[in-house]
Amino acid sequence: MKKLLCLSSLMALLCFGGVANAETIGIVDFDKIVDNYTKVKVLSDQISDKYAEIQRYTLDKEREYKKLSTPLERKNFEDATAKELAKKQEAYIKLKEKKEAEIDASIKAAIKQVAMENKITTVVEHTVVFFGGIDITDKVVKVLNTK
Repeated sequence: MKKLLCLSSLMALLCFGGVANAETIGIVDFDKIVDNYTKVKVLSDQISDKYAEIQRYTLDKEREYKKLSTPLERKNFEDATAKELAKKQEAYIKLKEKKEAEIDASIKAAIKQVAMENKITTVVEHTVVFFGGIDITDKVVKVLNTK
């Protein structure tokens, strides 16, 4: 009888102990966050401006190239232009990577903040969840846009 009582007490402890330690799963729609995060629009405009600057540079250099008459002038112009264009493209890529990293870090920090505030232990992208979970997408967007 004592064995049965001990066994049932142990089972109850395991069952109720498991409930106390149950994980709460949050889900987020990353695309929705990006689409509604106002800073993304600002940074996207900055990146677009830099890209447009490169396009204008290329068009200007094409016009200048057409005005050159000798093969030597054209060769020197091509070499100088290629070097300058490479610098501009590298700066564009670095700017784009930097801004994307800033956005990613901000979003991850906001997700973590909302998860902690709501006692959520795990957060996953909504596309990997078939059923259940707590959608915190709107709360994350609100946190991002109030900073």
